[in-house]
Amino acid sequence: MHSSTAPTTPSHMRAAEIGRFGTAQDVFEVAENAPVPAPGHGEVLVRQRATSVNPIDCRRRGGYGHKLMKLRGIAGFPLTLGNDVSGDVVAVGPGVTGVRVGEAVFGAKEPSRQGTYAEYCVVKADQVIRKPDALSYAEAAALPYAFLSAWAALRAAGFRPETAAGKRVFLQGGSGGTGVVTLQVCKALGAHVATTAGPAGVDLCRELGADEVINYRTQDFSRQLNDFDFAICLADQAEEAKMLSILRGGPGAGYGTLVHPLMPLVDQKGLFRGGVQAAATLMSRRLAQARRRRGYGWALFKPDRAALEMLARLTGEGRVKAVIDQTYPLSDIADAQDYVERGRAKGKVVVAIG
Repeated sequence: MHSSTAPTTPSHMRAAEIGRFGTAQDVFEVAENAPVPAPGHGEVLVRQRATSVNPIDCRRRGGYGHKLMKLRGIAGFPLTLGNDVSGDVVAVGPGVTGVRVGEAVFGAKEPSRQGTYAEYCVVKADQVIRKPDALSYAEAAALPYAFLSAWAALRAAGFRPETAAGKRVFLQGGSGGTGVVTLQVCKALGAHVATTAGPAGVDLCRELGADEVINYRTQDFSRQLNDFDFAICLADQAEEAKMLSILRGGPGAGYGTLVHPLMPLVDQKGLFRGGVQAAATLMSRRLAQARRRRGYGWALFKPDRAALEMLARLTGEGRVKAVIDQTYPLSDIADAQDYVERGRAKGKVVVAIG
């Protein structure tokens, strides 16, 4: 159904909220009467059908990044976590064009106090696009935040889609929720992809198209790989030196990471001292790589409409698929987060909202 006017939406909804930081089993409460947010200028209200659990959700639940969130004005309780949007637009705010009521959309929203672990969420209209017919709501929920986070790291390293063909890309942790989609996108763009995985994830990575898969339990990737254009850290910054060791020297090569000390330093030392130390650390590492004429960058999730549209096109063409390990109902969100924190998921953990 496509309509210019929204059907009547309820004033209250189910939402998984936390009222303090702590463990998943201790702090989550599924509220039955949370208020439904109203879309502001440039925003849309989405009736959520599914979302997913990302590792950052688990860390935020424990207090990670709370000082930075406070400085951005998005701290406080109750807090609804979650970033992946997958559902139907039920209302649009002023100034919205190109998104219609009744349209199925997917995307990822920036961190806020009103996340996506809820029946309804508000998101900026330019952060969602039409959901490809080839994707179910659950599949659509498994892709955007993980991909856009990794895409930011790829871009920070110097990777560009228009020059990706033939490039050699190393992805740390190819069978995790972020790795499974990033691996496929890099392959679809024509790159040669090597990755690491545990014993249970090796076959999955090969099925998804990886050219080289290193079992990190029994093999050291830094002894088997060399002359790579890009190395992307998705899981463990302790392996940074090893990842840098497999890069070639010279322009056009680079390292990008999602795992870096910016938010921990701000949490521990405050914005000024922590920020200054983080900036100094980043600068010294960039200079060290600049001597090898290589790029170096830290990345955080950021909305990227062009990248989201590319992802939608590749999924519509059947070149990228969602990999879902487990699906939990919203009422079992604590169990879903516990499962993600154990670090054994192959692909994404999805939350069905209905």
